[in-house]
Amino acid sequence: MGWDRAGSELTELQIEPQRQPWPDERMVYLTLDFECDFGTALTRNVYEAVEYVDDLVDLLETTETPLTCFVQTELLDERPEAVERLRGCSQPVTFHPHSHTHSKRENTSMRYEITRSTDRFTEFFDRSPVGYRFPNGNVRASDYQLLSEEGYEFDASVFPTWRPGHFNNTQAPAVPTYLNRFDLFEMPFTVLSSVVPIPTALSYCRIFGRLVTSALLRAGPSTVVFNIHLHDLATPTSATALPPLYQALYSRNVDGFALLHDVLTRYQRQGYRFDTIDSAHETLRNRFPGYT
Repeated sequence: MGWDRAGSELTELQIEPQRQPWPDERMVYLTLDFECDFGTALTRNVYEAVEYVDDLVDLLETTETPLTCFVQTELLDERPEAVERLRGCSQPVTFHPHSHTHSKRENTSMRYEITRSTDRFTEFFDRSPVGYRFPNGNVRASDYQLLSEEGYEFDASVFPTWRPGHFNNTQAPAVPTYLNRFDLFEMPFTVLSSVVPIPTALSYCRIFGRLVTSALLRAGPSTVVFNIHLHDLATPTSATALPPLYQALYSRNVDGFALLHDVLTRYQRQGYRFDTIDSAHETLRNRFPGYT
């Protein structure tokens, strides 16, 4: 499962991913998975953590940080006011679908999730989406075909690392790749390093604490896709329904807002700039016009 499987499927289809460097160095792309609490870790979708969206908007505005938001489109029905609050942020916020139900792959149809989330997104935002993100980073070659059929231009799902029970992407590039058959870019997450492939994400900073956070800021990649969830910023009461291991992990470094503020401001002091994944994708398209 994951890129190792997708990579072999692409080979069978005679598709060779064309790697491209990130458009800019010393750049941070902050991304949000705007989804149900704890993703697929709970047995039903709960949306308590969306209550923290006002605090997130305040943080984005205070630190002058743009955001790329991948929204689970069921949220547009359950809590549309939270999406509108984020939409009203004074900093640039771009939106893309992140499935509709956020179900585990084995419990749903990828065609349904893509089609339904695309339709619901278009209804809500009055425009067609450009990018997509699959839950749990679990994307396969057949999914790229579905995205292409719906007119998508990029996917942003691949973690170039390994997560037991979810994906094995140890062979995945840590840079954007162009899939010519689908006219689609994969814009991956980034990791601490190829030797220590811990994702550059707030959840891992909370779990591992200062050790990972300091390493990320001192010796991390020059281009950073830093991912967050609202339940990373503060722990909602729905965490009591998590399995014991998850509860233990989310009991660590509980002030995620302070941690995120520290990460963003330290990047700024180090001379990093901030932008959206949309901007990076557009730069790649313009740089390689033969691909479009």
